[in-house]
Amino acid sequence: MKAIIANKKGIENIEIREIDIPKIRQNEVLIKIKAIGVNPVDWKGVESGEFGSSYILGSDISGIVEGIGNKVTKFKKGDEVIGSLDWNKQGAYAEFVASEERFLTTKPKNLTFIEAAAIPMASLTAWQGIFDKLGLSKNEKIVIQATAGGVGLFALQFAKWAGAFVIAIASEKNTAFLKSLGADMVLDYNKIDFSETLENIDAVFDSVETAEESFKILKKDGKYVGISSLSTPISKKLIAQYDVTATKYLFKSNNKQLKEIVMLIENSDIKIFIDKVFSFSEVKKALKYQKNGHSRGKNIIVPD
Repeated sequence: MKAIIANKKGIENIEIREIDIPKIRQNEVLIKIKAIGVNPVDWKGVESGEFGSSYILGSDISGIVEGIGNKVTKFKKGDEVIGSLDWNKQGAYAEFVASEERFLTTKPKNLTFIEAAAIPMASLTAWQGIFDKLGLSKNEKIVIQATAGGVGLFALQFAKWAGAFVIAIASEKNTAFLKSLGADMVLDYNKIDFSETLENIDAVFDSVETAEESFKILKKDGKYVGISSLSTPISKKLIAQYDVTATKYLFKSNNKQLKEIVMLIENSDIKIFIDKVFSFSEVKKALKYQKNGHSRGKNIIVPD
């Protein structure tokens, strides 16, 4: 099978190799990959060396079950599945993947494999930030940074589903689009300094490292979450100064939460947006495009 492997730091050092199809263990599922979600950590991991060297890139997959271990109970051959793989192992950028069943759930019936590959990491990151970390509730005001990106679009839709008042931070070109998804206000970060414009905000969902600016707009006891895994810690001095609650977190693969999200998608409560689709042979182009930012929705890689 073909697999996309990072040998050493740098996107230019990625290789496409022919390797053996993985053998599954008793608690694992073998999946024939139909599409792979591209995430910021994919290029960041390659450039930082976070996952070491000589590993198969990626976490997010959609595909068809080709085989199951004798201790697998939730899936059978032919099932259509999605999931975000074991974070420490990565392994998604390949034609076949072996995964423990605890990282998987059934693909939404109303989506293509390409659309479904956009779900796992981005949706779980948003879900865990909005509900587990912020505990967002009805009528609260939340500011969402980079709202038109993969995670931001899920965060916006989850926040509206929860009944919150959403202020989206994005470029002007995305204003109408974000309002069509329920954003109550959209601020163009190129023209407006949100830290000088907003006040008395209940919560901030941040993916672009704006902790101090965000603290300025939060009410007393307001909540802030940041989702960058490779960032510096939040200043305890600033947290005390502004009297807010603040944390950074890294998502955790959770098939129970993913199943809840799939139900919302099948009920048409949550929509999926794809920006660009790349082939295996275009993987370097895909990662550079992801690194450049400004995507509206998710980027996807499919086998050649």
